[in-house]
Amino acid sequence: MKTLIFSLLLIVATSIGHAQKITELEEAKVGFAPLDVEVTENGDSFTYNVHESYAGQFVKDPIAFMKANFDIQNFIATYGDRNYDSYHLTFKSGQGFLKADFDKNGKIVKTYQKFKDIVLPLDVRRELYMAHKGWTMTENKYIASGRGEMLEKELYKIKIEDGSRSQNIKLDPRSMSRTSVASKE
Repeated sequence: MKTLIFSLLLIVATSIGHAQKITELEEAKVGFAPLDVEVTENGDSFTYNVHESYAGQFVKDPIAFMKANFDIQNFIATYGDRNYDSYHLTFKSGQGFLKADFDKNGKIVKTYQKFKDIVLPLDVRRELYMAHKGWTMTENKYIASGRGEMLEKELYKIKIEDGSRSQNIKLDPRSMSRTSVASKE
C-alpha cells in the first residue's frame, strides 16, 4: 500500500514538474474569399481561373456557382471607370468553362458553357445504358447556352466503344426520347 501511494505521489510530482508554461498567441484574422481566382484581362474580356472547394463543384451548376461566388456589382465598381457597355467574363476550370456576358448594370445577358469528361446526370446515364448495353463510354462533352440565367439549349456529345466498334452519340436532355446517333467503325 505504501508503494502504491508513493508511486502515485511520484507520478503527480513528475507531471506537475513537466507542465509547460502557457503561450499566448496573437489574434488571427480570418477573411472570407469564396472564389479563389486568378484574373487575366484582355480588353473588356476577363478570364477567371476557378479553384473549386471540391471536385466537380463548378461543373455541377456553373451559373449557380458563379452567382454564389462572384459579385458582379463589386466587379463593376472596380472596373466601372472604363465605361464599358458590357462585360465578357470567362470562368475556367480544369474540365471546361462558362462564358457569361453582362450588361453595364450587371445583368446577365447570355451564357455559354462547355465541359468535357464530366459525370453525366443520372437520367442521361440511364438512357445511354438502356440504349447501348455492353458499350463503354470513352469520352463526353457537355455544351449549353442560354439567355440570362436560363439555359435554352443543352447537348451531350458522347463517344462509346465496344471492342473495335465505336459510336458518337448526341443526347438532348430536354427531349431524351429523341437521340441522334452517328456511328464510326
